[in-house]
Amino acid sequence: MNIAVLLTCHNRKEKTISCINGLSFSDANIHFIVVDDGSNDGTVEALESLRVTLEKGKELTVIKGDGNLFYSGGMRKAMEFALQQDRYDLYVLVNDDVSFDRGVLDKVGELLLDTDTVLVGAMRGSDGHCTYGGVKYTSGIHYKMITPEDDDRQCDTFNANFVAVPAGIFNSVPIMDSHYKHSLGDFDYGLAIKRAGYRIEVMQSYAGICENNPSSGTWRDVGLSRLERLKRKESVKGAPFKQWFYFLNKNFGLFYAILYSMTPYIRIIIGK
Repeated sequence: MNIAVLLTCHNRKEKTISCINGLSFSDANIHFIVVDDGSNDGTVEALESLRVTLEKGKELTVIKGDGNLFYSGGMRKAMEFALQQDRYDLYVLVNDDVSFDRGVLDKVGELLLDTDTVLVGAMRGSDGHCTYGGVKYTSGIHYKMITPEDDDRQCDTFNANFVAVPAGIFNSVPIMDSHYKHSLGDFDYGLAIKRAGYRIEVMQSYAGICENNPSSGTWRDVGLSRLERLKRKESVKGAPFKQWFYFLNKNFGLFYAILYSMTPYIRIIIGK
């Protein structure tokens, strides 16, 4: 099996190298396609050193960004490059802050008998509880996390910490929407896969360890002033109005877009 592993990184050298090393324990042929978005901590040099030491059947390509790609932009660049190669059976989207369980790529190869199914590898925290994975919408934009322990593990979209997409799906569904700069790109991509009629399912075992991102220091931090929360909400790594409205309108319709695009501002005003 030929696998393309796609990730983007910025200034977390140790985690990036650890991520790639953790996924290298596989019998498959793997091409790591890494977009480095302007790191200045030695990440690129470390990646180049790793590239020449990888064992047979493992490749690594580094694509350099200018620091303005962020997550969704970086992943789009990796996906565009991978599509041009046109030689993979499986495309795996990962986050570089995951400590992957040994042999997880081989496990995916064994499970992926249905090429119309996308497999999501859920993450667990150090306490063993699910942190990221599949997402099932329950009412409007409200959703619940689907975990490996659930009886029904089908879902509507995902956090792309570890997502295995068969070639037929990857080639037929448009890559991450260019409207998103940082967040929402993976959620939107999963919803597009679901709309195209494909099945998305969480694997029955965890793929690795990844702690939840804390709300401290974000626009959700009630300890910050209202003005500071507003600034952080509209920042690239927050929930900028245009991108949030676009996501809601595209995936849930105008009514929900109008309603829920206002909700963050109300939360900030009332201190919630």
